[in-house]
Amino acid sequence: MRIHSRIRILLALWIVQLALPPTAGLHAEPPGEDGRVVHVGPEYNLEELFLHDDAIVDRSQGLVLTPATVRKHPGNPILVKDRPWEVGILNYTCVLQDHEEGLFKMWYQIIRPKAGGGGNESWCLYATSPDGLVWEKPALGIVEHDGSTRNNILFYEHEGIRGTPSYWVEKDYAASDPSRRYKMMLQRWDFRGRGAAMAHSPDGIHWTIPEFGNRLGPFDTRNIFFWDDIAGAYVGYFRSHVGSRRSISRATSPDGYHWSRPVTIHTPDERDPPSWHLYTPGIFKYAGARNAYLMLTAGFDDVSHAMYGELGTSRDGVEWHRFRRPFLGTSGEGEWDGGHVMPIPADASIGGETALFYQGSTRPAHDSTGKRGIGVAFLGRGAFVGRKAASQGNLLTHPLRIRDSRSLFYLNADAEGGSIRAELLDDSGQVLEGFSREDCRPIRGKGSRLPVHWTGQERLKQHLRNGTVRLKLYLEKATVYGFYCRRPPRR
Repeated sequence: MRIHSRIRILLALWIVQLALPPTAGLHAEPPGEDGRVVHVGPEYNLEELFLHDDAIVDRSQGLVLTPATVRKHPGNPILVKDRPWEVGILNYTCVLQDHEEGLFKMWYQIIRPKAGGGGNESWCLYATSPDGLVWEKPALGIVEHDGSTRNNILFYEHEGIRGTPSYWVEKDYAASDPSRRYKMMLQRWDFRGRGAAMAHSPDGIHWTIPEFGNRLGPFDTRNIFFWDDIAGAYVGYFRSHVGSRRSISRATSPDGYHWSRPVTIHTPDERDPPSWHLYTPGIFKYAGARNAYLMLTAGFDDVSHAMYGELGTSRDGVEWHRFRRPFLGTSGEGEWDGGHVMPIPADASIGGETALFYQGSTRPAHDSTGKRGIGVAFLGRGAFVGRKAASQGNLLTHPLRIRDSRSLFYLNADAEGGSIRAELLDDSGQVLEGFSREDCRPIRGKGSRLPVHWTGQERLKQHLRNGTVRLKLYLEKATVYGFYCRRPPRR
């Protein structure tokens, strides 16, 4: 009975195959093996699907995962110490792009040993910029220095300052209490020891600083935090140690004040030099893409004191892929940032490009004799990591369910000097008529929203309504960073 049943099945499949047109099997791809379907919806105005891992990409051939090339601003440094009260070391810095006010804001630290020893003294200062490039140090009238309050000092700390304090600021646009719209994580020493504390402010200028810490621990670095809409909580990233090597830990909080115990999530390993440390967490959530967390950590060698920015990517902020090479590196010897570079993790954009702020110095890390400043570098909007074809390559996505059938496809790619073609496949892995590689208009140039156009474009809405589709990209001397599915802009 089993043999006869098997023969009947094979005969039926042979008859079906004879009924198919001659080209039906061309470019056919089997459906995803794990049954994964990626739901693409209009939750965000611009939701990009990054292609740096297997969350979107089912398979890839002939492509190499590679970080983008960063371009430094020719007008760097954009901020230096140039006021009489800025005496000491320009240290940890926070940059925030305030979308509500259309303003860039910076909180930066000047630190120096106290006269006579016994610890440090620290100033927290404030600067603003309309474009992220030209910065103003406003006269705030808050702290008196040399008989005048015409300075940009927010507050001055000199009691109980041990180790290296730091200040990290987030703006809570949805805060129910206006007096707590701005939150600052800073370091505090109280009778229990050192820890991270949370200050608050209605405007980012006038701060209420707590007497006690909120999360005890030896967090002697620029610890950072932000609201994570995926976790449904605030997440904080702190320094931890595995052995003697500086590493990164993570904690969560429902309100930004009460924190869980930090757990180490990323540390140097056997692929790093034995003297390599992850000096700062440098993690932020990129708002322009789905579930995209980015790490701009300051990698540090405690033998040579070399320091530069390394890039990492994650889907959940816990598991990381870190590229062990300079991403935001030093310039030539004698340059203002030729000694060391420390990234400032900020989700910011300038002129339609992603902006990466950083601190630089003429000397290696921990050398206080160097001249320091703040600079900015650029890469294409959201183009952090791409899949690159030195010659030819292709990739295939998991099945995509597009919620808005009026959507079109756009690529974030660099096809200057090359080209990209795309095709669409149905649930069974067959290429849709009118949406083959040959039906695709070659995509050339460079940009974050390069349109994909097929000869069968008028039937795209119908196919998106029918079920899932899979996108296959063919690259020739090109790099693709991600893609969008959204309605075309109104004219």
